[in-house]
Amino acid sequence: MADKTGWVEKRQFERIVATLKVDYRLVDSKDSKKILEHTHYKLTKAEHLPELSKKSPLYHAVTKDISMGGLSLLGPNPFEMGGLVEIGLHLPKYKTTLKFLAKVVRTESFVEMGRTIHRAGVQTLAIHQGDLDLIENFLKKLKS
Repeated sequence: MADKTGWVEKRQFERIVATLKVDYRLVDSKDSKKILEHTHYKLTKAEHLPELSKKSPLYHAVTKDISMGGLSLLGPNPFEMGGLVEIGLHLPKYKTTLKFLAKVVRTESFVEMGRTIHRAGVQTLAIHQGDLDLIENFLKKLKS
């Protein structure tokens, strides 16, 4: 869709401003290929997935915004462009952490109040359909 300035919107899903806690681990690209090759990934619960990211420490961040296709993350650690991350998203009033595999598609860093903040746009690569439904319901409640 183009507007008067000729800008073409690349996003498929509407972004909703939301600050949510996120944990993430870096995933080796060789390991991620194994899981993405399985068509049943989207039908598998997170506890049945191979532990792809155990080699990486656990990092913490917060979301700036969220959509059905990904998140914008803010954190103290730099993000690697094109890197793969296993995201653990904490939705309010939901006891289980939603886990999914995502790719870093945008990065930037800026200084705010004397601290360097790193921002990343991540695109969801693989997620359990039930978790995707929970995110969709959460976004609908935020919009209303």
